Amino acid sequence: MKKIIYNTIIFLFVGCSFAIAQNRNLQRQTEWFVYHANVYDTRSIYDPVSPENYEGTPYYLENFLLGNVYLENEVVLSNGALRYNAVADEIEFKESLNDDDKNAKALVKSKEIYAKIMKDTFVFIPSKGYYLVVFDGNNFSLIKKVTKKYFPAKKAENTYERSVLAKFEDRFSYNIYTKNGEMTEFPKSKSKKLKVFGNSEKLIKDYIKEYDLDLNKEKDLKKVIMHLDGVEGASL
Repeated sequence: MKKIIYNTIIFLFVGCSFAIAQNRNLQRQTEWFVYHANVYDTRSIYDPVSPENYEGTPYYLENFLLGNVYLENEVVLSNGALRYNAVADEIEFKESLNDDDKNAKALVKSKEIYAKIMKDTFVFIPSKGYYLVVFDGNNFSLIKKVTKKYFPAKKAENTYERSVLAKFEDRFSYNIYTKNGEMTEFPKSKSKKLKVFGNSEKLIKDYIKEYDLDLNKEKDLKKVIMHLDGVEGASL
């Protein structure tokens, strides 16, 4: 049974010369995208040579990890080196983990792209960017926006102050995504989160009470969406 993330967002990989394309026109288009899709330069705020000068990282995970890229649910890149740049909102890729990071390219930001990096799946939603799929259901899914707030370094101006390292602070927000392609962001407060469920608010409220769940915790929010997805005829 096809799941809604893959029903409502069709994915296209725009890879480099090792991309597999059955159609020659598609292959030429793929190559064109690669040669023009350079990685966003984060060096203006981050020097990867000196990570000790920073708290945090501009990446979801600092190192490249093995992953796959898909074209319409078919693998077109297997075991490539991938990572998500949360500052640039880009998926960076290399042919292998041993390649120099300077040779990395970025997948073109398109609704046709999705990538799996180890156990994490990233999908692109037009005008909104990349999202991490927390739960992919048949009717309702939970997706997570990963961003980074950058704070510049601050040098001590006198002996009573201390210098502060530059910092990348993790920021997350969650959205419920429907089979119709509609998405709604969850507010920060618990009471307002319940309002997002609309017609199913009482159903969810009773479920939360029965299992003592906290909507401000990702694992519990995931359980709630999984429950809602399994209720026949549920709507927002």
